[in-house]
Amino acid sequence: MNGPMSRPNNAAAIRGALLVIVAVVVGIYLLRGTDTPTLDTAPSASPTTAETSESEASAESDDAASSTETTLPGISVATTTPEAGSDTDDSDAGTMVGFEGRPNAEVSVQVANSTSVRGAAGRTTDILKTKGFITKSPINMKGTALDRTRVHYKPGNIIEAGNIAILLGLDDKNDVYKMPQDLSAFGDFEDPHILIALGIDKASAE
Repeated sequence: MNGPMSRPNNAAAIRGALLVIVAVVVGIYLLRGTDTPTLDTAPSASPTTAETSESEASAESDDAASSTETTLPGISVATTTPEAGSDTDDSDAGTMVGFEGRPNAEVSVQVANSTSVRGAAGRTTDILKTKGFITKSPINMKGTALDRTRVHYKPGNIIEAGNIAILLGLDDKNDVYKMPQDLSAFGDFEDPHILIALGIDKASAE
């Protein structure tokens, strides 16, 4: 009776061993299967990162270039002045081109004598005429005599006013002013580009 019972036991042992082997093989296959996507994913991620950084660097360089162009409009004052904002005085826009001003033959000047020295405005007018300026009729200025001569300019003529101030031996920074809004003191004002209010310093030197 022992002989027949041993055969089923042996068969069961063989089947159990086969099941263990199959389980091991399946486990190895599954482990390989899970490792394979991980190996494929890692190298594919690095090119994406590199491309992103390159595109960001390119965008930053483009932004830097555009900002440089914006900050280098200095040559064309008419373009850069509006960018400065509404608080900036742009009444002299365009006068800085070349830093030389227009030719004398394109600039009109009128001299007003604020002093009691006779003929001072006429003599200054003659000096300007010999330099090629468009000269208006010399006039007298009402009110108290000025101690120092002033050169007034209409908007767009600051360089020309500075050149005239230097020509007359004045300070082109401290003796140059914008055209006064109230011109009632200049009775025969002829709307020149430059108005010279002759003071005692230049009238007495004639």
